[in-house]
Amino acid sequence: MSFFALLLAFLAEQVRPLPRSNAVHEAARGACRWAGHALDAGSRGYAMLGWLLVVVVPTLAIWLIGSLAWSVHPVFSLVFHVVVLWFTLGFRQFSHHFTEIQFALARGDVTLARSHLQEWLRASGGSMSAETMTVPEICRTAIEEGVVASHRNVYGVLFWYALLPGPSGAVLYKLAGIARQEWGDRADAYGEVARRAFYLLDWIPARMTAVGFAIVGNFEDALYGWRQRAASWDDPQRGVVVESAAGALGVRLAPVSGKWQPPVEFVDPDLVGPVLPASAASEFTAAAEAPEEPARLPDPATLHAAVGLLWRAVVLWMALLLLLSLVSWAS
Repeated sequence: MSFFALLLAFLAEQVRPLPRSNAVHEAARGACRWAGHALDAGSRGYAMLGWLLVVVVPTLAIWLIGSLAWSVHPVFSLVFHVVVLWFTLGFRQFSHHFTEIQFALARGDVTLARSHLQEWLRASGGSMSAETMTVPEICRTAIEEGVVASHRNVYGVLFWYALLPGPSGAVLYKLAGIARQEWGDRADAYGEVARRAFYLLDWIPARMTAVGFAIVGNFEDALYGWRQRAASWDDPQRGVVVESAAGALGVRLAPVSGKWQPPVEFVDPDLVGPVLPASAASEFTAAAEAPEEPARLPDPATLHAAVGLLWRAVVLWMALLLLLSLVSWAS
């Protein structure tokens, strides 16, 4: 039933996308603001209590309602799954921004593309300005935002939906993400709890997303970006998703860093081999200090390739869920 519920939810979202400012999500944000104010006693214990109230309690309530719906009739359970997934999935909440930027760049209207990107960044809570971005920077930022949004609104939700009973997993991940958005910028215990909890919940889904991008894109480059460059990001989870997508597309989505410096390690003098001649040593040093050849910068054509990558990843997740459902039915 999970596969059919997910398929119906995707179709429902394509026909009638859920508005970003909807009553359910606004109620969740309001609950976070209330808990962050009413239970703000300056201790980690109260912060954990607030997180449990706004994330775990609604998740348990959804699990209970889903169990009751199944006990009444499977059709009621299916409808309940579809409704919950419609509120937790959000592919169309960001895809129209991506499409508008793509069309604007295809027409050569860079100003309009910057305007759409700035609106997208403002809606997602970002502080970056797109007013002076060049075309490669617009493409890079749009792909980065689109990849991260697809992970947090689709792939992460699907992972927890398939893992926990009923639609409770989708609710757990979605509410944890909302709590992180509301509390993540705080420097107190609430911010620490929200960031840590979402990090733990997102650790496996981020890597599953990276593996999915590797399977449907350039496998070796995707895994290389994940393993070698993701750790340099301020948010490593975001780095895993973005760098794996960059490798799958064969582009660079992170700003080029400075010259690479070889690590300094302790070397036992007794284990040192023969000393190289001065000329050979200088050639070796020059080769070691040479920066890595950067991947090509994204262009408007890469936006179209990114859309294909995201949809292929969705199909991969759907096929995996169908396989799990068939195994469950057979057993």
